[in-house]
Amino acid sequence: MLKQRIITALVLVTIVFAALLAESSLYWGLLINVAIALGFWEWLRFCGVSNVTHQGLGVVAFVGLIVAAQLEWLPFNLLVICACLLWVLLFVFTLTELVEFLHNPVYKLPIGVLMLLAAGTIVLRLHQLDNGVLWILCFFFCVWAADVGAYFVGKRFGKTKLAPHISPGKTVEGLLGGVALAALIFVPIIAWGFSPGAAVLLLITIFITVLVSVLGDLFESKMKRHVGLKDSSQILPGHGGVLDRIDSLLAGAPFFALGLILLGYAG
Repeated sequence: MLKQRIITALVLVTIVFAALLAESSLYWGLLINVAIALGFWEWLRFCGVSNVTHQGLGVVAFVGLIVAAQLEWLPFNLLVICACLLWVLLFVFTLTELVEFLHNPVYKLPIGVLMLLAAGTIVLRLHQLDNGVLWILCFFFCVWAADVGAYFVGKRFGKTKLAPHISPGKTVEGLLGGVALAALIFVPIIAWGFSPGAAVLLLITIFITVLVSVLGDLFESKMKRHVGLKDSSQILPGHGGVLDRIDSLLAGAPFFALGLILLGYAG
């Protein structure tokens, strides 16, 4: 199982970096759009859509929405703000029982559409910025630091459960480990490469991204638990589904982009 996970992870990382660093942005756009389309196919399972024909029609319709969303008819700043507000609602849903009605497929389906379209469009737009590849790498390393730091610190020192009713394996100590690893990675780089004011705001952006990425993972865990799924699918050997791999990125992308807007690097 571990060997399978490692092989799949190496293949995924190779594909991501090849597309990200390719001379043509076409490959990055294709990768992101395929990922969110597959994510939507998995989301349909969360909504109780099990019929293969209905799933196929749903994905075709979603691909049409992808094309429409990326025609830039919605100002980037407004898109980012709307996505952040949606995730604030989803965080309330994840951590409390105040909006449990969101489990209803009537609400769940449009939430999935908006969540995936927003994240996909934001990541594509970030790639178009000056130094866009570096910003994308910064964003990815925020999320990966949260994941890696939480895993190792949580495994060694984790005692206080973060959300035992959703994901018993996650701990407060693990969360702090993710924040600490992000600090170790980014504080020296940012302190050296940015003015003090920009450095502070960028570090705040990074730490918020780390925190919300963990909440994004918890959100998907709550959705899976409600419908009795262990993984969003089995499309990635040893790793489950696409949503299992991008849930943290979906939550983090709007908040990372908002930080860049406030800093004047995007918008």
